[in-house]
Amino acid sequence: MHIDLAFDVLYYAFGSMLLGVFITIIGVGLLFYLVKSFYPKYTFTPITYIVGAILFILLAYHSILICGAFKIKGMTDDIGVSVTEYISVYNIDHYFTEEETQDIINSLRDDYPLFACYVGSGDFSNHTPSTIVQAMIDECHEFMNIFILKHLGWCVAFIAIGTFIVIKTMDAYHKTTRRSSSTARRRSRRDDF
Repeated sequence: MHIDLAFDVLYYAFGSMLLGVFITIIGVGLLFYLVKSFYPKYTFTPITYIVGAILFILLAYHSILICGAFKIKGMTDDIGVSVTEYISVYNIDHYFTEEETQDIINSLRDDYPLFACYVGSGDFSNHTPSTIVQAMIDECHEFMNIFILKHLGWCVAFIAIGTFIVIKTMDAYHKTTRRSSSTARRRSRRDDF
């Protein structure tokens, strides 16, 4: 049972994972390019690349979650159809209890494994069959919007901190080969006197 769920999650989330990793590769590459273009006389050190790898992992994690949240937002029409099917057994004037709405959410979690990764519970008590579908869709959209903004905030924070650390771990290099040899010649001439 758990293996089937894992494969379902991988199936539904694979596109989100690929897109999240792709966005992260582009983002970290662009970050390194911009830092190098603003600091052309500095070189990256091994520590800089380690910081870049850690930044990549952190950003990839949040990017995958954000892409998954967008995927769920795109599935809300299908979720609405499923909720309509689940509630078809109730009378039009029925008021749902918290337990009944949790049963609906559990059914959605079973039918939509990616949804199950993001939503655990919800209380839509006191809704009727005529209002619960739209209420669930609206709540899903609002929850995903907050989720996306929260993880975008983490990404911005990681980028700011990562950029600062990348800059601080870079080494300045100077073209001193000519100067060193000319300085050495002047020193040797002084030593001759």
